[in-house]
Amino acid sequence: MMAESNRLWALSGRAFLFLWLPVVAVTVAHFGTPMEQEWLHDVLRRLYYIPIIVGAFLFGLRGALLTSVVVTALYVPHAFWMVGPHAHHHGMISADPTGTANKILELVLYNVVALVTGLLVEKERRARRDVEHKMVEMQAMEQQLVRSGRLQSLGELTAGLAHEIKNPLASLKAASAIVADEIPATSPRRKMVTILEKEIDRLAALLDRFLAFARPGQLTFARVKLADIVEQAIALVKPQADVRHVALRVDNAAPNLVIQGDADKLTQILLNVLLNAVQFSPEGGHVEVRHQERVLPHGRFAVVSILDEGPGIAAVDRERIFDPFFSTRENGTGLGLAIASRLMDEHKGYIEVANPPGRGGTELLLRFPLSPVA
Repeated sequence: MMAESNRLWALSGRAFLFLWLPVVAVTVAHFGTPMEQEWLHDVLRRLYYIPIIVGAFLFGLRGALLTSVVVTALYVPHAFWMVGPHAHHHGMISADPTGTANKILELVLYNVVALVTGLLVEKERRARRDVEHKMVEMQAMEQQLVRSGRLQSLGELTAGLAHEIKNPLASLKAASAIVADEIPATSPRRKMVTILEKEIDRLAALLDRFLAFARPGQLTFARVKLADIVEQAIALVKPQADVRHVALRVDNAAPNLVIQGDADKLTQILLNVLLNAVQFSPEGGHVEVRHQERVLPHGRFAVVSILDEGPGIAAVDRERIFDPFFSTRENGTGLGLAIASRLMDEHKGYIEVANPPGRGGTELLLRFPLSPVA
């Protein structure tokens, strides 16, 4: 469809109104102007430049060049052969009384102006696209900085609350063990004590997850092969993916890409994001994992793309999904992506969220720096 639209631009309404109609009008005026009015022929020749320049601004280099070719084809018969009702009766002479050198120069300039103007417009468009791309990347980094500050504040609050809860929880665990020893195994009350112990263990495990978010721990940085980390994370999440009949597809575009990081924490990042993708993908769907090197305006990055087939993320929730305890999934704790984002910040990287156009699902881009950010 895109290729077809590229071929039909010359037949569009804009091309007809701003290019072909003016070119035809100037050509008709040329043929209808008597040879004696040389000054008017000079003006009409210059008017051809207007649609050529307009073609460059509307359709780029291709618009300018095609317009100049059409102008050249229409002007050559008028310039070098006798045409029209006002031609002189002495054989084949030019309907345009201007000198031959001037007419040849004009024909050359039509195409030179088209080429130069078209190239300048294309250069300006590329520069504008680069600026827009840089703005998008800088906005993503700004969001990461805001997210990092917010997560740090929440982490400090969570650490304080977890510390206050952990000690009473340990006391409850010890008390439940003492009570369990006093109740015979055959007593109906023993079942209640068992439930109490299981719930205390569940709360303790949840508390450990809170603490993992609040205090990521000391990181040991080393040179790590990204493909190995991806492979390890895939192996860890595969059992859950198999249960949900979700296929994991890996596109290893950069098998030898090496980054600086903590291998265990990097695996945890990918594991959390992959689990989230698997849980949101429908049964029978698939999750695509790609990793490659990208050169962005603010540095070189190793980028891991994780694309699921879920319902996607609403624009208003794109930043909230990294907040602790926020989850759009039933029974979700909302800590997986929060921990991943916190660990990405520890690695001086960031996560970008995108809903791929033309298809469902969510794409999370994990960007790890390969060189210092400028």
